[in-house]
Amino acid sequence: MPTMKRYLNIACEYHGLRIATAALILSLMLANQRWMTGVAAVATTRRNVSCIPYEVQFTCDCAMSDEDLVLPPLIGSAYQLEIRNCKSFTIDSNVLRDIQHLHKITFKNVDNLVLNQYALSLPDYSSSTPLILSFEKVKVKLIDSLAINGQIEEITFVDCYLESVRPFAFNILKNNALRFTMDKVRIDRIDPQAFKKLVVEKIDIHDCVFLTNVPSKTFYDIEVTDSFLLNNVRFRTVHSKAFSFKMISKLTIANNYFEAIDAEWLEAFVKKSPQIRDNYFGNTSEISFKAIRVHRDYGSSEKMELRFSNNTIRFPYDVHPLEFSRDFTLNIKQLNYDNPYPCTDYDTNLQPPRPRTEFFNHYQHNIYFRPDAEASGPPSNGQQQITSKNNFKALHEILAGDCNRFPYWIYIIIGMAILIVVIALILIIACWHVSKKRRAKRKMDIIQPEPRTYKETQIVYQIENAGLLKTDF
Repeated sequence: MPTMKRYLNIACEYHGLRIATAALILSLMLANQRWMTGVAAVATTRRNVSCIPYEVQFTCDCAMSDEDLVLPPLIGSAYQLEIRNCKSFTIDSNVLRDIQHLHKITFKNVDNLVLNQYALSLPDYSSSTPLILSFEKVKVKLIDSLAINGQIEEITFVDCYLESVRPFAFNILKNNALRFTMDKVRIDRIDPQAFKKLVVEKIDIHDCVFLTNVPSKTFYDIEVTDSFLLNNVRFRTVHSKAFSFKMISKLTIANNYFEAIDAEWLEAFVKKSPQIRDNYFGNTSEISFKAIRVHRDYGSSEKMELRFSNNTIRFPYDVHPLEFSRDFTLNIKQLNYDNPYPCTDYDTNLQPPRPRTEFFNHYQHNIYFRPDAEASGPPSNGQQQITSKNNFKALHEILAGDCNRFPYWIYIIIGMAILIVVIALILIIACWHVSKKRRAKRKMDIIQPEPRTYKETQIVYQIENAGLLKTDF
C-alpha cells in the first residue's frame, strides 16, 4: 500500500510538471501573438495612398500629407503610373505584380522614398514592353537590393538625392536598356556592386556630386554598347576599379573634379577612341589610366588613339610620369602637373638637357608644371580648378631656363661657406705661429764662442792641496 501511494505521488508530480510546461508554452504563444498584434498595429499606421485610375494612367497624389504613405497593390491595366507630392512614401515588395501592360512609372516631388526589395519589379507575363522609370525632384532614402528588377528600358534621375543605394539595387534583365541617366543628382552613400552585370546602350552622368567616397566595384561587370559619358561630376576619393566595364563603345570623361583617385580607378575595354579632357585629378597615381585598354573586337590595323587633353593632375609626394596601355597611340595636349618639376631628374650631359624619363622627354613640349612658388593643393572651394597656360610653364622651357641656373640663395650659401673656410684657415695658422714662439722661449740659450776670437785661449785648472779627504769609513 505505501508503495502504491509513492507511485501515485510520482505520477502526480510528473503530470504537474507537464501541465506547468504546457502553461508556460501557452503563455509564450499568447505573448508572441500580442507582440505580432502590436507590430501589425504599428504597420497599419502607414496609410495607403489613394490612386485614381484615369484612361490609361494611375495617379497617386499624396497631397503633401505628413503621414507615412505606402503604395497599395494595384490591379487592372494601365500604361503609366505617376506618384507625386509625397513627404514620406514606401513601396513594398511585389505590389505591382497584378497590374497589366504597365510601361512607365514616374516619381515627381517625392521625399523620403523607400524602395524595398522587388518594389519596382514586374513579372514577364504582365507586360510585353520594358519598363521606363523616371525620378524627378525625388529624395530617395533607400534603394534596397533587387529593388529595381526585371525588364527595364530606361532609368532617369533628374534633380534628385540618393541617400543609400544597396548592393545589386539595379538588376536589369533586358539585354539592352536604352539609357541610364543621372542629371543634377547628389549621391550620399553607394555600396559596392550597386550596379552589377548590366547591359545598357548609354550611361550619362553629368552635373552630379558624390558626397562620399566611391568604393571599388560600384559599377562592375557592365557592358555599354554605345557611349559612357562622365561630365561635370564632382568626386571625393574614387577607389581602385570603382568603374569596371567589360566593354564600352565610346568613352568620354570631361570637365570633372576628382579629389583623389586610387590606382586603376577606371577599368574599361573600348572600341572607339576614348577622350579624357578638361579634368582635375587630385592625388593621382601614375597607373590611374593604365587599365583603359582596347577591346578585342577592335578590327582596325591602325592603333587606336587616346586623346588626353587639357587635364590637370597632382601628385601628393614625388612627381611621376603617367602610364598608359601600349595599345594606344597617345595624343597628349596641355597636360598640367600641379607640382613643381624636380630639376634633379634631367641629364645635363646632353645638349640641350633632356629629362631622363622617356614620358617627360617625349612630351616635354606638351607637359606643363606649376612654378615652385605657385604650387598649391587642390582647390579649396570644391569647384573644378580653372587653369590656363599662364598658370603653368612648359617643361622644355623649365629645362632650358630654371634648371640651368641656381637660385640666388644658393650663391649666398656657397659664398658664406667659402668665407667660413678662409676664416678658419687664418685662425689655424695664427694659432700655430703663437704656439711655435712659446715653445722656442722655453728652450735654454746656448752661446757659441767665435772661433777667430777664442782660438788661442787656454784654460788652466789649478788644484790646491786641501788636506786629507775624510770619509765615514
